[in-house]
Amino acid sequence: MAGGSGKGHEHPIPPVPPSRRHVWVRGPRDAPGPHPGILLGWEQRDGQWFALVSYYLEGDGVLAQQWLAAELLTRVG
Repeated sequence: MAGGSGKGHEHPIPPVPPSRRHVWVRGPRDAPGPHPGILLGWEQRDGQWFALVSYYLEGDGVLAQQWLAAELLTRVG
């Protein structure tokens, strides 16, 4: 039978890498948030930490991705 039922095959979900975490993002003045986001990576610049984050601006229906200062993020959970 074409396609099959998928029985007998396991597709385990890999653990989430430590750098990938759900966060709340404080946004700009016109959209202060918090906005749901996911942290994609870290970078240190001149002694300050920045995170590459993808986050959703619900009011505008926009998905944004940018480097943000760590103090704009709050870890979920």
